[in-house]
Amino acid sequence: MILLTIVSIFLICLFLGVPVVFSIIIASSIPLLLEPLVSLTQASSIMIQSFSSFTLLAIPLFILCGALMNLTGVTDDLIYISKALVGKVKGSLAHMNITTSIFFGAISGSSVADVASMGRLLIPAMVKAGYSREFAATVTAASSTIGSIIPPSILLIVYGALAQTSVAALFMAGIIPGILIGLTQMVYAYFYAAKNKVGEIDNKLIGLEEGEELSKTVALQKSIFPISLFMVVIGGIMGGIFTATEAAAIAVIYVLFVAFFIKKQRNWKKYYDVTKRATIDSATIYILIAAAALLSWVLSYYQAMDPVIQVLLENDFSPTVFLLILTLLYVILGTFMEPNSAMLIFVPLLLPVMNALGVDPVVAGIVTVMAIRLGTVTPPYGLSSLLASKIAGTNVIKMMKHILIFVFIYLISILVIIFFPGIVTFLPNLLMN
Repeated sequence: MILLTIVSIFLICLFLGVPVVFSIIIASSIPLLLEPLVSLTQASSIMIQSFSSFTLLAIPLFILCGALMNLTGVTDDLIYISKALVGKVKGSLAHMNITTSIFFGAISGSSVADVASMGRLLIPAMVKAGYSREFAATVTAASSTIGSIIPPSILLIVYGALAQTSVAALFMAGIIPGILIGLTQMVYAYFYAAKNKVGEIDNKLIGLEEGEELSKTVALQKSIFPISLFMVVIGGIMGGIFTATEAAAIAVIYVLFVAFFIKKQRNWKKYYDVTKRATIDSATIYILIAAAALLSWVLSYYQAMDPVIQVLLENDFSPTVFLLILTLLYVILGTFMEPNSAMLIFVPLLLPVMNALGVDPVVAGIVTVMAIRLGTVTPPYGLSSLLASKIAGTNVIKMMKHILIFVFIYLISILVIIFFPGIVTFLPNLLMN
């Protein structure tokens, strides 16, 4: 009864347009109103204590790192590298879009930042090259999901902190699934380009000089900075030199050094602006963390999830069946909830079930992040799709045909991982013993 009441209050608040964080707090306020032994001070302590995880400190640092990357001109470099890689393959501009998202995810970890940065350049170029506005917007939104799986990923950090799972193992585990998603999307892009006879792209469409020849050597030179940053973060974590949080701090220092001394970005106002933006983005996540911590405590206080947990345990589900249920749950939640919010509420609640059923926490983490991130593509939440449609000058309704195809492809990738979990565990086992 208490679970139904809390969920009802939460959904009513969302329906009335109350921001997610305040909807969570309102739904969590029941014991403050009904229980004389629960004080406001106790609730405040629970929310403040949620910030005590050292792992969570990596979130604002990686967000700042991604924001500072824009000062280095890395976006143009990634596009150049992507074109050098895909060459004149049918659908090369769509392949560039997807490949760039893989690279951008490896240095940003933000899907929305991917759409905002890459979409403004690549979507108009794709439209001029003959792609429909709807396809150009959809492939940009769909490929941006890779940024939440390829390390360093903010969602993987949040999951690691909530599930008390190694962030380093999650980072390693996310590499192959991220590449898998990119490859499956490129297959569809190839057939789309072949069916619609989309022609080759010229240099003007992607900001190169007319007649300028792509050089593998230049592409290799441009890749030194993003690859070295990735290797510093992942190599340091994998080698046990530093933790994910320490890696985030080192990444910020490294990017600052490159931006100031090598790229000659000396405009202090730009540094102020990106720091301010990163601070706001970080504060948004931390407020959600505090609110979700309070809600989790309330549900635990009333033992509201015990009946659900009991049903799952009594039916003796296999880890595979549990992961399928988990995927369905997060895909549904992702359609109307911000990913961090959904994870912060449900990961702690489902953790006892996962442990009891013997589900690999690393595999569960990758499946969770992949499923919940799909919500940024699907309406009504669909933040990446909304942003991409605005850039393309279309709307999500017109994009639905392509969205459904990309969602189907994405779900196949999740199913492959569920039934063949070795795809996820291969690199952590190989590199981290």
